[in-house]
Amino acid sequence: MSHWKAQLNKAVSLLGAGESEEARKSFKEAFKLTNRIELYDALVHLKLVDNKRPRGLGSFLKKGDSNAQSLGINANGSEHDVVIIEASHFKQVNTKTTPRQWLSSALEIRHFQRQTRLGRCNVGNVKKEFMESQLPISSSGGSAGSKSVRKEFLEKVMRRLLPFLRPDTFQGTIKAINGKILSVLDGGISGRVDVGMFFALIAPICSGTQEKRKRVAFEALVWRSSKEVGAISKSDASLYLKLLRAVYFPIQGASAILEVYQMDDQTLVSFPEFVEMFDDPDWGFGILDVLVRLENTDGVRHYGQTCAVCAYPIIGPWFKEISSSFALCSLCYSEGKVPASAKQDEYCFKEYRSDAEVIKDRLCLFRSKSSAHNT
Repeated sequence: MSHWKAQLNKAVSLLGAGESEEARKSFKEAFKLTNRIELYDALVHLKLVDNKRPRGLGSFLKKGDSNAQSLGINANGSEHDVVIIEASHFKQVNTKTTPRQWLSSALEIRHFQRQTRLGRCNVGNVKKEFMESQLPISSSGGSAGSKSVRKEFLEKVMRRLLPFLRPDTFQGTIKAINGKILSVLDGGISGRVDVGMFFALIAPICSGTQEKRKRVAFEALVWRSSKEVGAISKSDASLYLKLLRAVYFPIQGASAILEVYQMDDQTLVSFPEFVEMFDDPDWGFGILDVLVRLENTDGVRHYGQTCAVCAYPIIGPWFKEISSSFALCSLCYSEGKVPASAKQDEYCFKEYRSDAEVIKDRLCLFRSKSSAHNT
């Protein structure tokens, strides 16, 4: 078996069968046969998919060096020692550099976005679904949850929003949505879901400008209200933001859901006021800006630049440590991993999102050195 794809498939099969050591050998062999970026993409994808399973690929990849390089090789065939640093020791050069904690959360959301393929669903189609489609709605009274549908009906809604998916892929999408969104919306296991709230929750991770995503989320909340007066109550806005955080930041948001159900503030909130609440980094969904940047830099490859931890070509954001001049990919940066050879008390990073930014930085450095020399 000499083809790298065959070796990769063999490794995945062996891993699924619990043959970790044999899978490890096949991964090594696959990498020796090729330096193709597809192999790195596949490994990162599998790691993210399985990183919450204690005996899955996530733990397999962390074995030994506790990093993606635990395959035992890198581009040069040597091993790397890695240390994990506390978040408080990671600093940013300026406000343009994404804080490590924000990036970690944004990568999790980006993973769910890919898993469900909602990143390929135009947010305008979500609006059409609740404004134009004939939904079998049941009214339960009150402004909150006044329009609900059976959970199984949402599968038909998602099929219309994602008509390009194959049946097996679509079932994976439904499973992911059930586990992350519907489990929160239907905490009482009633079998019914607040459909307006569902549309508002998926709008931020669909494709479209940030302003349009927020607008559709707001309009879904207006539509779900029994009054539909072009604004929403403050209690409904607060409920939405709490649910949004409970879905996408389950650790931080889950404990606060019960509080908001007891609120009864009927003060009307306009769209600009809603945006202000939405963008709040502590109580809203201010991470949307980071998520959109990840979407826009997904295909950016910094040719010749490799991560100092996993030793693979950097794709997307590139984080450069200023004093030691080593580079990290977004995944290693978010996990706080640095090469042991560069261990220090504090790390200060600058983020590059394109090669143009790198070139501009180098030109500025060259000019400053020239000026200093001339003086």
